[in-house]
Amino acid sequence: MKTWMDGLPQIPFAYRALPEGGEWMTREDAASSLGVGEFHLNALTHSTHRIDMVRTADKKLAVTRVSVEAEKHWRATAPRRRKVLRLLKDTALSF
Repeated sequence: MKTWMDGLPQIPFAYRALPEGGEWMTREDAASSLGVGEFHLNALTHSTHRIDMVRTADKKLAVTRVSVEAEKHWRATAPRRRKVLRLLKDTALSF
């Protein structure tokens, strides 16, 4: 059975040092790319670890482009029942 995760690149452990370049984007750019606020983006990064954080060479926090693209893909293709289940799971895990 094919899932939405098939074909997506695997992301190594977060908070790794990356060189400057196109592998990452700022948190503000990621939030605007996903169409959410920074609070929602922080919830995605810290509580559920769906968006991977990285530390750039100049010690700033950023997010990986791959994880943002994977989240955008999931939001576009996931059925409604999966979105509801994800919301319920995230709500339950937030306590």
